[in-house]
Amino acid sequence: MTTYFDNSQSVTASQVYKSTCATAAHSPSSVQPVNCPIEVCFSDEAQAQLAYFLRLLKQASQQSRWIMFIGEEALIDKQLLKGAGIDTNKVLLLKNKKGISDEALMAKALSSGNCSAVIATGRIDTFEREDIRHAAESSASYAFVINREFKNKVTLH
Repeated sequence: MTTYFDNSQSVTASQVYKSTCATAAHSPSSVQPVNCPIEVCFSDEAQAQLAYFLRLLKQASQQSRWIMFIGEEALIDKQLLKGAGIDTNKVLLLKNKKGISDEALMAKALSSGNCSAVIATGRIDTFEREDIRHAAESSASYAFVINREFKNKVTLH
């Protein structure tokens, strides 16, 4: 299986989703390795990002692994998840972080191999770390970073 975006620091949910469309016919229920964090931005200008993000989570939920949200600020509305076809029985929320950074928790969750996707909130540049990149690639898992402060950049699809 080929790793996509080898030289990227980070990518958007739409870039990842579009790249998986080409390989979905071969293995529709598998996560395509992406060895960099995937930025998801929610704003009026970037609503398409939410749709792509939910489609990727749906793919991830078809595996027999968890989808982990790190902190309540990362959690997406349960009805929205269900409406997108995501198995909410496979969704975990990590609330008590015990002083560990979200970046360290993401790396640890990815490296466990038990999660098909790990989602946190924050600035994408703080998640562009070698341990996260390596863990996402080796576990064939998605590492999503939700940027809820996204205002200025408009992505055309």
